[in-house]
Amino acid sequence: MKKAILAVSGLALVVTISACGARPETGQAPSGGSDSLFGNAQELVRAASAKTDQAQSTKFTLTETLGSMGKITAHGEGRFGADPVMDMKMNVLGGPQSMEMEMRLVDKTFYIKVPPEQSAKTGGKPWGRVVVDEKTAKAMGDVTQTAEQNDPTKILDQIQQAGTITKSEKTTLDGQPASHYWVDIDFAKAATLLADSSGLSAEEVQELAKKQLPPIPMELWLNQDSLPMQITEDLSPLMKAAGAPESLLPISVMMNYSDWGTPVDVQAPPANQVGEFKPDAK
Repeated sequence: MKKAILAVSGLALVVTISACGARPETGQAPSGGSDSLFGNAQELVRAASAKTDQAQSTKFTLTETLGSMGKITAHGEGRFGADPVMDMKMNVLGGPQSMEMEMRLVDKTFYIKVPPEQSAKTGGKPWGRVVVDEKTAKAMGDVTQTAEQNDPTKILDQIQQAGTITKSEKTTLDGQPASHYWVDIDFAKAATLLADSSGLSAEEVQELAKKQLPPIPMELWLNQDSLPMQITEDLSPLMKAAGAPESLLPISVMMNYSDWGTPVDVQAPPANQVGEFKPDAK
């Protein structure tokens, strides 16, 4: 059950720190410019990817709703591409079990700031360097995936590989002109992305794909420069089909982006404040 839930929610949380995937080489932006809507997912991704690759950096907020369990909220800033950096502050689940976290991504290394009562996990240091191996991947998988998903180019990769535009409209979002797209993400077509970055084996992901799970509804808002403003995913139908407990439903993810192209300066914590993160330490 746990692996099934991870795989299903993975399409929203699975975003790797590698450089952007291959972009389509065919297709043109609509002739009407910002006043027109893209007719298919390939055209949309071609235009939006070119703009995000050019801007490279953004500020972001994230809200993930996990049924009665609560929410994960986060905000931060990141620079994407071949040398990504990110600084993100998170509040996990909220309520009496709320946990504040901070994560940084520098030189393709994750650093996590632990609360004082968990300092044994980092040798008494305030920060832990996450050395990725099988043990830490299992213990930190959901958290690092949540951090990585803020790279909007990875969401565009999902649309490129497995998305179909079902509806579109011109609208406004937060008082700004926007192009609003409804996109269905085909789980089976996204299996390669999941196998590459969810922590599950290709065989496990393919077994889920064989179940003919329903498509994942996604909505995407682009500004007049074809840059992402907001992305939402509703994972409830997929989670239910995979046998998720009622306590996890409904489950949805919303990401907002702003200040595209703003310089981002994220540094690794001072070396004397960093220990090796050991998830099993008491």
